[in-house]
Amino acid sequence: MPDHGHVRTFNRIADRYDEKFGRDCETAHTVVLQWARQAGICPERVLDIGCGTGVLLEAAAAEWPGTALLGIDPANRMLAIARRRLAGSEHDLRVAQVEDLPHSDATVDLVLSTTSFGHWTDQAAGLREVARVLRPGGLCVIAEHAPPGWLMATTLKIMGRLPRLADRQQLQQMVQRAGLLAERAEVVPGTFVVTQSRKPAQERL
Repeated sequence: MPDHGHVRTFNRIADRYDEKFGRDCETAHTVVLQWARQAGICPERVLDIGCGTGVLLEAAAAEWPGTALLGIDPANRMLAIARRRLAGSEHDLRVAQVEDLPHSDATVDLVLSTTSFGHWTDQAAGLREVARVLRPGGLCVIAEHAPPGWLMATTLKIMGRLPRLADRQQLQQMVQRAGLLAERAEVVPGTFVVTQSRKPAQERL
C-alpha cells in the first residue's frame, strides 16, 4: 500500500526525529511564530497541522500563555512524544489527516504548519479544511521547504522521499483557491517557502 505521507517512516524514526531534524524544524518554527506575532494575532486556539513531537506547540504555549493547543498528525508515535512534552498544558492532539480535520467550523484562531505541507495527500482539500476551521479573520502560516533543484529532486524521487513541494507563487495561488486571503509569501533563509493567509471577516449585515 502506498505511504504518501511517509507515515510509516515518521513512526519508525519518532524517537530520534528531534535529534535528527530539530535544527531544521527550529528555523521554520521561528519564522511562523514571528510572522504570527507581527500580524498582531492573540489566539485562544492554535492548531498545528503535522504537529509531530509537539515542539512548535510548546513554543506557541510560551508565546501565548493560556492558549488551547490543538494538533493533528497521522503518525501516532510522534503524537505520543508530543503528549508527554505538552503534559502541563491544555492540549488536544489527535491522529488525523488534514483533509478531514476533526474540528468544528470556525473554531480556530491560528493555524500553523511547518515542513508538513509537502506530505499532504490532497493539498487543495487540506487548505479548504483549514479555511473551514478558521474563525473569520483567523490566520494561517505555512512554512515548507522550497522545491529542490532538478538533480536533488531526481535523487529524492528515486529514493521515494520526494514530497510535493510548491514554490512561492504556487503556494500563494493554492491558498487563494481555498478561499483564503493571501497576505504574504516569501522565501526565507534556510530555503523555506512561507505563506501567510487569512480567512475573510464576515460581512456585516
